[in-house]
Amino acid sequence: MECKSILDLPLDIKIDLLESLDSVACLRSILLTCHTFFDISQTQLWAPIYTKVLERDVGVAGQALVKMRRFKSTRTEEELIEALPTKEDEKPKSRQIYLSELVSVRQPVRFFSNVFFRTRFENRRRKFRIEARPEDILSDMKTITESEYARVDEAYYTLWLYKELNYNVELRSLEQVTAINNWALWEENGSLRVTPDIGILSHVLRVTSIEIIYPYVQRYNRTLSLEELNAVVDVVDAICLYEKHGIASMLITQLGFDGLKKLLESSEEQIQEIISNIYWYPAEAALLGVTPPNSITQFPSLITDFWRYMEPTYKGDTRRVWKHPGGIYRTRVAPWNQYPPFDITALVWDDERLESWGYYHPIGMDLGGSKRAYDMTLEDQICTEDCSILGCAQWDPEDEFSCLGCGFDTARAPLNTMIDFLNEVLIRSRYRSMGLLE
Repeated sequence: MECKSILDLPLDIKIDLLESLDSVACLRSILLTCHTFFDISQTQLWAPIYTKVLERDVGVAGQALVKMRRFKSTRTEEELIEALPTKEDEKPKSRQIYLSELVSVRQPVRFFSNVFFRTRFENRRRKFRIEARPEDILSDMKTITESEYARVDEAYYTLWLYKELNYNVELRSLEQVTAINNWALWEENGSLRVTPDIGILSHVLRVTSIEIIYPYVQRYNRTLSLEELNAVVDVVDAICLYEKHGIASMLITQLGFDGLKKLLESSEEQIQEIISNIYWYPAEAALLGVTPPNSITQFPSLITDFWRYMEPTYKGDTRRVWKHPGGIYRTRVAPWNQYPPFDITALVWDDERLESWGYYHPIGMDLGGSKRAYDMTLEDQICTEDCSILGCAQWDPEDEFSCLGCGFDTARAPLNTMIDFLNEVLIRSRYRSMGLLE
């Protein structure tokens, strides 16, 4: 049969076409092209089409997150300490429930991705002394591509997945933690299901902590007295880093990104109450003689551990770009330790946009037989660059081997002592955050 237009195609081919789209945005756009596709969306055929596209849209990390949350949703907190996934947790109860599960993780992630990009555009305009009018930012937001969204979305799905996997991990046995994370993160052939771009993951985490959450902390926390500050110093080495990274880490851990979205959309009174309670947590712990978990390092140490595991075969940072020509990319060094002026903040953007902004690709690659003497962890870089206390006694800018920033230090465990990657990422990161690693 001769088809004069796409409208003449058989129904099954039209359905295949819709199901093959990469994103919900593309799916919505095609509904506006003609009444035929819109009519399909008004039938019982629409739910399975939308589900397939949405599953592709949330990506591998998002799908793993959905499966993990499904496992937890049917059990009490007490049961989750001992519970392990079963075959019943592999598949949703119905297609409609699965669609709801996908939507429940996509909406908050896209909320934070939108806020992330808005801060990027505002900062760029501020950097070049251009007025950041609301209408101009709105115009900038309309230029974001689906591939740019996908990179940032994946970072948020990955951070959220780690939060879910890390639930009560200190109360579980090694075998339990390994089993549940094998189920969530590894394919049957032994390959890692979720392989994040380390540079993007670290950049998104820092923007979320410092530029999205920290302004709320500045606005809503109570001022600690000198006596209370002296008490906090005994249990939290760096109060400025605790504010910038620790409170954000605790909010993500306690609320997840769905709960955090609800918080940021709540009344001022609710926001102030929750943030103030978290801010006062180390002071209360000090009065009780208890050392609270060091939440500052929890997510940065996860990213460092990801890098250590994937470094031998790492394929991330495909948008290797510099602010000036002549860059050499070092393949065996973490993205945050590249030679300047490598711009880690540029990794989320498409090549076309970066070229229009005047960025340069590297002129070569440094494969390197060995790493530099000190490949700074993300935790140490945060201490170095995000510390607000001038004249810090621990800050020695002439010595890159020193631990920089507010006397803040991180416990390290040699990688060769780890049983496997999952134990390093989940157990040791958690124990490190609790101060249990020497």
